Order: sequence, then structure tokens, then C-alpha cells
Amino acid sequence: MTDSHQPHSTDSRGDLVEAARTDRTAFGELFDQFYPLVFAYCSRRLVVRAVAEDIASEIFLKVAVGIREFPGLCVEDFRRWLFRIATNEINAHLRQTVRRRELLEAAARMGKINATVSTSLLDSQTLVEWKDLYKALNNLSEREQTIISLRFFAGLKHEQIAEVLEVKSGTVRVALSRSLDKLRDRLLESTTPQRPAAGSSGGGHRNA
Repeated sequence: MTDSHQPHSTDSRGDLVEAARTDRTAFGELFDQFYPLVFAYCSRRLVVRAVAEDIASEIFLKVAVGIREFPGLCVEDFRRWLFRIATNEINAHLRQTVRRRELLEAAARMGKINATVSTSLLDSQTLVEWKDLYKALNNLSEREQTIISLRFFAGLKHEQIAEVLEVKSGTVRVALSRSLDKLRDRLLESTTPQRPAAGSSGGGHRNA
């Protein structure tokens, strides 16, 4: 990349993306625009701030290395490519059991989910622990986790998620609805007290 001391006009986003292939200043503008979004996505998926920072750095390192060959022409093409890289990096990190356990331990320290999050994600204002949410989320398939996370943690629209996953928008809508139903069912299972089996008692048997 070359250095430039003149900021690029943000009037033409396509020009900025094109310039970012070879110009450090243009790439810096894209970084400034998208890093907060990517870091927020990483933070919600990975919980631990230091881990989120490391993964976000890895994501933008891959972007910096690959941007010369990036085939897109506009900022939406860049967004799609960026979040595809981010999703792959996050999922790769979470495939290790020990890392999922670390996530749950960190989530346990976060306490209750606030009403804004529970209303948008769970369609309920019921007080739920973050740990329970992440445990339920981890019981879904990787694809289901990805769709839910891109929608509610990254804030992408259905059409943008479809572009990231290279599927139709209608497919995303159906998959998201089903994934949320499964998430709520898993969450209900984890938060509903289990009744003792018929014929058993919590205190055990006493001798007469």
C-alpha cells in the first residue's frame, strides 16, 4: 500500500474501496468505519474483551492482506466480504471446547440480560442469565448460531446476511425464525426447574 496525506472523499464509497487496495489512508478510512461494527460483533460472540480484540485484529490482518485481490466494487461488497471473514474467524475460534467453556465462564459474570436485548432477541422481557443464553446458543448448529449472531449481534439486515452466507434472503428469514424458536426452546429447557420423576422424593427413603 502507498501512503497518502489527503483524506479521500466519502461521497463515492466505491472510489474509497478501490483506493483502499493500494492506499493506506483509504484503507484506514474503511478500518475506522468498520472496526467498531466488527469489534462489537466479536465481543458479543466471544464475550471476553481480550479475545474479541485478538480476533478482530486477525480479521483486519486478513482483510489487509487480501484486499488487493478483493473482487468487490462498493462498500456493500466490502461489508459482505468483511463479515464473511469475521464469521469464519469467530466460528473457528469457538470450535474448541475449551474456548466455549471460557466463554460460558465469562458470560456467568455478566449477570442478567437487559430488557432491550431480551425483547429483540428472545421476544420476551423475562430476566435471563447471559450464561443460560450462551449455553442455549451453543446447543444450536454453527449455521444457526451464525444467522442469529449476524442479525442480533452484528445488526445486519436479512438481505445482508444472505449476501454474507451466499443464500437467498427468503432462506435467511425462514432459517432465522426456526433458529430463534430452537433457541427459545433450549433456553426454556435450561431455565425450567426439573420435576423429580414419579415415585421419587428429594429427601430419599427413610427407614421405618
